[in-house]
Amino acid sequence: MNKILLLGIVVVFAVISCEHNEEETHPNDNPEPGTGVTDPEIFLQTGQGYSYRFNDFDFYDSSTCIFYFRTIHEEFADFDLGFFVFLDSCDTIYVGSFWPMYMNSMPFGPFISAPLSMYGNYALRIENWWHEGQPDPRNSPEMIMVLKEHNLLHSGLAVHINAVKINGDSLDFTFSVINADSTDLLILDPDKTGPALFHYFTNGLYLYDEDHQAVFTGTIKHQAPDPWNSWQYLWLSELDSGDSVTYTIRYPIETPLESGTYQAVFEFPGLAYQVGKGQLYQGDARIWLGDVQCIKKITF
Repeated sequence: MNKILLLGIVVVFAVISCEHNEEETHPNDNPEPGTGVTDPEIFLQTGQGYSYRFNDFDFYDSSTCIFYFRTIHEEFADFDLGFFVFLDSCDTIYVGSFWPMYMNSMPFGPFISAPLSMYGNYALRIENWWHEGQPDPRNSPEMIMVLKEHNLLHSGLAVHINAVKINGDSLDFTFSVINADSTDLLILDPDKTGPALFHYFTNGLYLYDEDHQAVFTGTIKHQAPDPWNSWQYLWLSELDSGDSVTYTIRYPIETPLESGTYQAVFEFPGLAYQVGKGQLYQGDARIWLGDVQCIKKITF
């Protein structure tokens, strides 16, 4: 599935400080942006006036930077513009923005795409428009420490490119998926979905030359689910905590590749909006949502 992220810059971020305030902020109190936070249990504050304490969260998946909430939050539909800030005992960890997908620009730094349709009304994914030389605050040591202190940290999946080999007029791409989480996870299995359906959820493999020009793009035609917003349990395989699995996808080569060194880029996909809050766990295993990108230099 092609994913279009529209580009821009946030001109001003509101800054939240720990000023004393007699009124305690709760979801639906709708304080004006910039209102001071005095409750040390507030972890997330938004410019729309919503505040969320640590115990409002179920867990955080560091592989996808997705926060999962304990309950459904219908107010997520109101999140369109403005800022958000993560706090530790009223001290700012980092600030980001809600950024509408209809904007023809991309924000600077962490952001949440709005409207919040990709992960329903129980999860927030924090994205980041990365700039070279600048650290990514989403999984900073400070954030990871706070998440561990409140037993919210889950590690999700790790994905590694093993090999990219030319095999006649085809390219064999081999990668491994590792469950780094403490929970057993259900993942999209390309052997079960078949390559066409699997590539509905990902753009597949890219190869870039030393000038950062794309010299190879996977051309497997995707097949949409029927209906388009559905999912099936038979597409998934259970990966126990600590275990790994290896897959190989064969891509046709339409233009011969010259000898040289390339950067291989692949995005391993999971499900997203298709999975409702009550479907997230199947028995003791959790359906892994989101996607994770892996990069490796390869030489032909």
